[in-house]
Amino acid sequence: MNTLITFKVVQNESNTVEILNAIEEGFGEFDRIVKQYTRFNEDSELSNLNRNSGEWVNISAEFFYLIEYMLKLAEDTDGAFDPTIIDFLEIYGYDKNYDFSKLNNPELDSLVKKKLKNRKSFREIELNKEDLKVKLAKGQKIDLGGIGKGYAIDCAFKKIKNSNANLNNFLIDAGGDIRAVGKNQDNKTWRISLKAMLKENKETVIGDIELNNCSLSCSGSWARKVNQFHHLINPLTGKPENQRSTVYVQAKNGLISDSWATAIFIGGENVLKKAPKDLKYFYL
Repeated sequence: MNTLITFKVVQNESNTVEILNAIEEGFGEFDRIVKQYTRFNEDSELSNLNRNSGEWVNISAEFFYLIEYMLKLAEDTDGAFDPTIIDFLEIYGYDKNYDFSKLNNPELDSLVKKKLKNRKSFREIELNKEDLKVKLAKGQKIDLGGIGKGYAIDCAFKKIKNSNANLNNFLIDAGGDIRAVGKNQDNKTWRISLKAMLKENKETVIGDIELNNCSLSCSGSWARKVNQFHHLINPLTGKPENQRSTVYVQAKNGLISDSWATAIFIGGENVLKKAPKDLKYFYL
């Protein structure tokens, strides 16, 4: 996932071996999800689906659930969240080689406009829930970039919570996407510092928030930036969205906070009108 993943666990009456095994199982979920759903591995389930666009493809129940979730969110946000946005990202250089020399292509703007005119809509993806089949439009691809870390955090969280170590106080941090439960080593609710990039191009802590049995996700145009380009693409323009610089979302799990942080960053006020009532958020 190209990020640092950290587990913080407060030791209880369980022995060290049980706790270490629980942590290992948690890390294992990140490894499993990357292998199964990365677009950078031709043997992954996601690559197989993309490779067979235009045809019905049998997929796992988990993958079907994730695609169904993304398509519903795309519909609910009028396309601000778009699981097919990978076509634009690859034009800009977010391919398996991370070839950002493409940003210097004098024809780049023309390529983006051509793709914008001819690309398939997420609404053309067909689902067969009974048989667990998916059919992408011909030439279409999907990616889990908008939900992958959040979902992996949830899977790791479940592994640790249900382990023999009986852990009730821990935190998982995957590059700023965080899920926490219980108390920290000082027996206080987990407190997270919130960062943003100010106009002076200085990364600054702008506040903090307490997390207990919930998740926090951030989408920012400054975290993964190449020159003036960043990866949060508006599907309606094919270009990086720059109306906001930082969005934080707090929700009951990582899948929801991760995906809605992306959607709100792209769609702003129009998306906020359709956000779940229990969602907490703010943006700069």
